[in-house]
Amino acid sequence: MRFGGRRIKLPVLSRLTQAWLFFAALCAGLTLYTVSDDARRRAAIAMTVEGVERLAPPTEERRAAASRLDRQDYARPAHDADPFDLAAEDALAGLEAGGPAAADPASDIVITVDGAPAKAIAAAPSLASLTVARIADPDPALLQRTAYGRAPRTGPDGRRPATVYARPFTPGEEAEVALIVGGLGLNRALTERAISELPPSVTLAFAPYAKDLDHWARRAREAGHEFMIEIPMENRRGEGEALGPATLLTSRSAEENLRRLDWILSRAEGYFGVTNYLGAHFSADRDAIAPVLDRLAAAGVAYVDDTGAVRPGKAGGVATVSRLIDPGFGGDKGRTARDLDSLEKIAARAGHAVGKTYVNADTLGAIAEWADNLSSRGLALAPASAVLAMRAEES
Repeated sequence: MRFGGRRIKLPVLSRLTQAWLFFAALCAGLTLYTVSDDARRRAAIAMTVEGVERLAPPTEERRAAASRLDRQDYARPAHDADPFDLAAEDALAGLEAGGPAAADPASDIVITVDGAPAKAIAAAPSLASLTVARIADPDPALLQRTAYGRAPRTGPDGRRPATVYARPFTPGEEAEVALIVGGLGLNRALTERAISELPPSVTLAFAPYAKDLDHWARRAREAGHEFMIEIPMENRRGEGEALGPATLLTSRSAEENLRRLDWILSRAEGYFGVTNYLGAHFSADRDAIAPVLDRLAAAGVAYVDDTGAVRPGKAGGVATVSRLIDPGFGGDKGRTARDLDSLEKIAARAGHAVGKTYVNADTLGAIAEWADNLSSRGLALAPASAVLAMRAEES
């Protein structure tokens, strides 16, 4: 090689130097590839999340829709999907034997950002299921065949689901406070949180339209929660089927309402009682509510009313909620806290009280903390069935 008329001889590189240079070049190439590959991965993840967000129900829209309902209605809980579809109506209209088949909880496939199917909820048992006694499994002797599936009944030996499926409880010196948390089963994440995070003595109530209701009932039993089924009822005169095709209406005959009640009762097994979902107008109509209460009494299940229109019955069959707890839709935890404080005062005066609220992501953690700390305020958290039994003894 010549430069400026002079011949320049390039230094001869040793093999070791050549090896080091090759290794350095290789490392530089790998670094560039990794950076570009990471950028591609981030882009892919962003696209996946964006797609999930497009497909997922808009949370803010659900909350806005809920807030438009009257406060006394406490709004409908947020759903993963609209439960008031034609499937329930078809089931009511055409089944002759056997109830609606519960779908496999794993049938709702959730895809993670890495493209692999997520594990089903049932794959990971809650801590509560490992540390507390389960509620009794469904007993065939306490079930009867209906046109829609198996529904509860009083057993030949006189045993009632209201007592067999109640969570065991031993009263102490403290005043007892019970809390029913309803609206469960419609939102998978919130339902799993309620079962896992709330103390086992909290009573759970599931919507009859919930998908995989047998699955959630089993999860609740394993975690030690006694549970109920909600009965949607006409809340205002002439509102029709605003709460779905199984809504009990004053405009229907007793036979029509009882058919819908039978469908609701067959949605799950192993529950100790049922409770109304709204239903101020239906509950105030004695001719409409009387056949329903008679059917529930014959089935041996308890009934908890939150409208104040149903008279409590003897033997713990019918009870009234002491206080409705504002669920704090929209994130206002202040109203929830004030209502819980009022519930405690009722219990302190009367010796026991039953509150009722609905599941809500904004207040679920606060309710769990409240329930866990009751003992520090001289109160005992009791299952709703235990308070009903205490009231029956006093009547």
